[in-house]
Amino acid sequence: MRRTRLIEARKALGKTQAQVADEIGVDRTTVGEWERSDSTPRPGQRAAYADALGVTLSELAAMLSSMPVDAGEIPDWLATLLANEQSAESIRKHEPEVIDGLLQTPGYVEAIVRQVGLHGVTDDYLRQNIRQRQHRQQRVRDGSLAYDIIQAEQVLHVRLGDATVMAEQLHTMADLAELPNVTVRILTFDAGQHEIRRLDSFSIFTHPWGTPTLCIEGYGGARFITEADEVSYFAEVFDAASRVALSPTDSTTYIREIARQWETRS
Repeated sequence: MRRTRLIEARKALGKTQAQVADEIGVDRTTVGEWERSDSTPRPGQRAAYADALGVTLSELAAMLSSMPVDAGEIPDWLATLLANEQSAESIRKHEPEVIDGLLQTPGYVEAIVRQVGLHGVTDDYLRQNIRQRQHRQQRVRDGSLAYDIIQAEQVLHVRLGDATVMAEQLHTMADLAELPNVTVRILTFDAGQHEIRRLDSFSIFTHPWGTPTLCIEGYGGARFITEADEVSYFAEVFDAASRVALSPTDSTTYIREIARQWETRS
């Protein structure tokens, strides 16, 4: 995925890659790698890079990570993800790092978004993210989307916000898990090594038409794949992980148990 805003900022100043490279003290090919997402500038290079492009460090961080600079801006990969969510009949999701966005409470969203980038975000950006999550969750809550998710156990233990935020988030997660269209499975530490642990966050969207779409999320955005063999591989990995994860009933019980533990913390 090309970091198009880096290219646009450079061209707006009428500079070539070689000119920007000279100002930073790197090779022209290095600037090309940054613009193609093949590599990322080191922290010590970023101030000079921002100066060369005429942007702030916060704006540069957003350009590098595909985080919107303006509250109303949505990067192309996110627009594609949202379109797939809204048109899908079902979603199978693996999320190993945080509680998934379709299950998140406003307090949990704030705890995540406040830490985006190295220089913080605006209140407008935060409000937009909370509204966006709430809109995305409507199809889960109204039953129009079949939603099947595997979450790594660590998401229940990593503190995002204070203990009150975590307790509320886990109780909400358990409440949603009891909806007839929602299946939540916890892949516990005791499940040991499994193929799905090697993979990043991914979703498989099934639509009323055509081949399912695989979305693999990572730093800088997401990739969308419709090639049948690759989608099938991820589906098989998901099914295998489902068999070693806690059952949906046991997962809900376990989530509530951890929520009660958070309630006892200060």
